[in-house]
Amino acid sequence: MYIVGQKVHKKEKTNQAKAFQEAGIKIIFNLLNNPENLQLSYRELAELADVSIGSVSNVMNELEEQNFILKTKIKRVLKNKTQLLERWVIAYQDVLRPRLVKKQMRFIKTNALQNWKELYLDNEEGITLWGAEPAAAILTNHLVPEKFTIYTTQNWQNVGQDIGLVPDANGKVEILQAFWKQKETGKNQNTTPPLLVYADLIGSGYSRNIETAQIILENELQYIK
Repeated sequence: MYIVGQKVHKKEKTNQAKAFQEAGIKIIFNLLNNPENLQLSYRELAELADVSIGSVSNVMNELEEQNFILKTKIKRVLKNKTQLLERWVIAYQDVLRPRLVKKQMRFIKTNALQNWKELYLDNEEGITLWGAEPAAAILTNHLVPEKFTIYTTQNWQNVGQDIGLVPDANGKVEILQAFWKQKETGKNQNTTPPLLVYADLIGSGYSRNIETAQIILENELQYIK
């Protein structure tokens, strides 16, 4: 039967928390990576995360409702940071990271696997940085990389030419799109921010990587604990 004039009853959406969708993941990254960003205006935070002001407003309101942000008369404060970090890592792995993957590649020269630290990453016109295992090796000296992750704002062809890579679906090198501003890189100018290194190591599921991630949490990310 078709009845004219009756409203269609829409099902309520579930699991639609904006804080842990793409824009929210980028915003939370900037808050966890540098808690001072919490004091920025919504416009400044939107520019930093490359999202809309409306997204910033929605995400900040959700984080406040979920007890991750305490808003006082003079400033905002991050709360329950460890729990927020855990949720962010899961959301980053499930939602944002798969969209950042550009190309799977391999080194042309076999000795590059042993001499990878000597490779030159061009950061003059954008961002090209070691992430995940090689970044963790640089930060902690506790890990010998088996897989190589590079985050860049350049196209993968240029990166491949610069350091000697060719496409290979089974290669040990993955190229991903960098999604943060240049000033948000790690203290070591050849690595991604420790927060992102931590997330990639945890997301790998390998025990040796998770062990190294805990070292980064205890040192570079101790302000989150």
